[in-house]
Amino acid sequence: MSVLDVRGLSKNFGSLEVTRNVSFALEEGARCALIGPNGAGKTTLLNLISGRLQPTAGTIRVAGRDVTRAPEAARVQAGLGRTFQITSLFRRLTVHENLALAVREHQGVARLLWPSRRVRARVDARVAGILTTLRLEADAQTPVEILPYGVQRMVELGVALALEPKLLLLDEPAAGVPRDDVGIIFDAIAQLPPSMAVLLIEHDIDVVFRFASRIAVLVAGAILVEGTPAEISQHAEVRALYLGESRHG
Repeated sequence: MSVLDVRGLSKNFGSLEVTRNVSFALEEGARCALIGPNGAGKTTLLNLISGRLQPTAGTIRVAGRDVTRAPEAARVQAGLGRTFQITSLFRRLTVHENLALAVREHQGVARLLWPSRRVRARVDARVAGILTTLRLEADAQTPVEILPYGVQRMVELGVALALEPKLLLLDEPAAGVPRDDVGIIFDAIAQLPPSMAVLLIEHDIDVVFRFASRIAVLVAGAILVEGTPAEISQHAEVRALYLGESRHG
């Protein structure tokens, strides 16, 4: 069963068609990058999949569940997690507190004013696992607002992982991060559970070719071509439109 199945997805803003009859699927464990020139509609497509926008036409299934008209919260429950181009964290709370809030929400105990010792232990154990995965143990008690931006991006990734998604959407996870810190983020992404499907938007083509086992190229709101990195690097129209004739062979 596909973790994500998109069929005939379109989105119009008035007379402007920004997503045009997009169809693709992701299997469990997929590592797919969505690339294309500026204005191609990549973030719009992620907004449609995550529920921030409603499609004009088409269907979206997450883990077999039709979520085409479902709100964002229902898609999270179906197994979808997402990060954004700009971090959306509680900046005055610590890293641990941000992660604990997300874990408590996912475990259905967020409304408990006085959770039991057993509940607290379960939440703390899950937070500790995320901190270890992302190598954030040393920053656990640090307020988010004083952390370097690259570390804040890691915390946002941790919040998404707290939801235990089957499908993770990453919208430019290295956006605004100093070049020297980009590798840290993608090292963490490489440690994600192998069963989790990941759909990534990233402008750095070198990063894309290292990360992805599959690439989809979006041009003017429509998928031009899908394939392996080797296939995409040799595709004449992609080279002309996006990669440039001298890149990757």
